[in-house]
Amino acid sequence: MKISENVIDFSKLSTEKKHDFFQQLWDFDQKIFPSSRIEQLYEYLHDPDAVAIPVVQFFHRDKLIGQNIIRILKLNHKNRPILIFNSRAGVLPEYRSHNLTLNSAIKVAMQFQIRFPAIPMWFVATVTQPKVYTLFASRSVKFYPRYDAEMPEEYMDILKSMRVRHHDVQQRTENIFVHLCDLPKVTPEQLVQLRNKSDVHIQYFMQHVPDYFDGMGMMCICKLNVSTIFEASMNIAMGRAV
Repeated sequence: MKISENVIDFSKLSTEKKHDFFQQLWDFDQKIFPSSRIEQLYEYLHDPDAVAIPVVQFFHRDKLIGQNIIRILKLNHKNRPILIFNSRAGVLPEYRSHNLTLNSAIKVAMQFQIRFPAIPMWFVATVTQPKVYTLFASRSVKFYPRYDAEMPEEYMDILKSMRVRHHDVQQRTENIFVHLCDLPKVTPEQLVQLRNKSDVHIQYFMQHVPDYFDGMGMMCICKLNVSTIFEASMNIAMGRAV
């Protein structure tokens, strides 16, 4: 199956083009997150700290089948700049076995690592589904929180600093933070399939976020340096889980 990609940096568009492109993004976003509000996507795309917002769109036979909106924030942490990568992504159900969103995020991270090698980069995202959590946690041992390792203090400091960007964050254990998110569209059949394919990562997620089906998500973090990006890329290429 040949799937093509198109990348557009939303932050670099003119006001008129932003308006038109936003409507396109919103139309597809509703297919993935039908309960979300348009104000949420607007705020995500117009964050004043964003220095770039590459949008990766996926097409199959000229049909839009998925999109990954990667927001890159430039923040100050302990008197030095850092880059924070967020992702709001969705792919139509029949195309979800291709790791499209993870692969596209790695490509963008590699580009920024080359452009800004001296600035620490972090991926911080709230994960709302066990299968998405295991997709990330099984590709890098530096993805936290995880069942087999304690979160390093450096990671915890960044994660705590990002709490203020969300409402009503709950702390369930020392390194587990959760909050309500947009609930992706999931069928009962997909929930049954998920439980049939349970692994240690899925079990860990469901243990700490049993209310994920109500829209609760777990805040996760991974440091984006050369070794982590290379590790994730190799594990995906070799089909290897960690």
